[in-house]
Amino acid sequence: MSEWLHKDNQHLENLRKYCKGILEEEDLRELFETYEKDIYSVTDEEVISLVHWMVDAGYDLEDIKAALNKILNIFYNSLDDNYDENANYPLFIKILMDENEEFTNKLNKIKEQLVEFTKADRKDPNFRKMRLQLKKAIDELSEIDAHYVKKENILFPYVEKYIPENNCLKVMWSIHDDVRRGIKEVAEILDNHLFDDVEFNRAIGRLYFDAFGMIFRENLILYPVASRMIPENKFIDMVLQCPEIGYSFIETPDLSDVKPVEEEIPEGMVNLGTGELTVEQLILMLNNLPVDITFVDENDNVRFFSSPKDRIFPRSKAIIGRNVQNCHPPESLHIVNEVVKRLKSGERDVESFWIEMGDKFVLIQYFALRDSAGNFKGIIEVSQDITEARSLKGEKRLLDYD
Repeated sequence: MSEWLHKDNQHLENLRKYCKGILEEEDLRELFETYEKDIYSVTDEEVISLVHWMVDAGYDLEDIKAALNKILNIFYNSLDDNYDENANYPLFIKILMDENEEFTNKLNKIKEQLVEFTKADRKDPNFRKMRLQLKKAIDELSEIDAHYVKKENILFPYVEKYIPENNCLKVMWSIHDDVRRGIKEVAEILDNHLFDDVEFNRAIGRLYFDAFGMIFRENLILYPVASRMIPENKFIDMVLQCPEIGYSFIETPDLSDVKPVEEEIPEGMVNLGTGELTVEQLILMLNNLPVDITFVDENDNVRFFSSPKDRIFPRSKAIIGRNVQNCHPPESLHIVNEVVKRLKSGERDVESFWIEMGDKFVLIQYFALRDSAGNFKGIIEVSQDITEARSLKGEKRLLDYD
């Protein structure tokens, strides 16, 4: 039975008080002596529950991260003692663990370079070469991004569904971004001919602290708990989603023997492969895209068109079932036939055109549709007013939203 189903026990309450004391910067020795018994019996599930509580209690995320560095350092012995190295983890978790192992090897190898780099005379003509070699090794660490993306986009959604107290994911994602920024920062410092030793030492120290800390949290806390709490068949779904994202530092695993688990689609839902929607939801989605969409089947017959609020080209239901060649004036028919011919034959997968319509600049694209065997299944025409898009400059990120 999951520990967090029994949160009203003194042991967990004591652990909360210990964490609260760390967050509020109480005396560390006194806290340890008061809650020593509870500290030495903490479990991985309880750690996840404690982090969830910290976030729920409204503590600042940066304060939580700083406190957790101290808390998990104290919890380490208990977590390490309870860790089962021989556990039969699902393939998806094994992949993530293998990536962590290789990431660790990369970090340790760079440590060897750092020893020589630190000793080197900054005025030595070879120092620049050493600096650029070290930068190359640091740049290669950015491959960890695929590992983090698999966690954020594959594992985390299942954790949210099957583990009730999952605020730890918010903390983890923030640390992912710390590591990503850390790699870039260290690389930029090494790339600067005005190399600053103090700045570099601080940056590399933070990077190693965050990277190794995340590996520890994954291997000793998140992965064991996730493996116990998430149904086994869901890990099959997870591993089949990996190839689209890729892998970090490891060879591409052979997934030929991994077969998807067939699940019954709820009545009234349309299976889209990557999700199920009601017909109403599907219609709303298509009609609210800022584009005109028209679908022509493999026999050149119009089968569907969307109805966006601001339609660019007129359409009527009368064209459904109509031959696409009959939907164009004779003067442009030869162009239509050539476009269809190229898309059907595989000579092209997409054809693009753009025109000016009054004050609008319109992009018109035709996309060939092919099934998994490569058989031609039709064409989608997508028309979009890109007038505003053409004028955009610089950046507006999600974090810039006001």
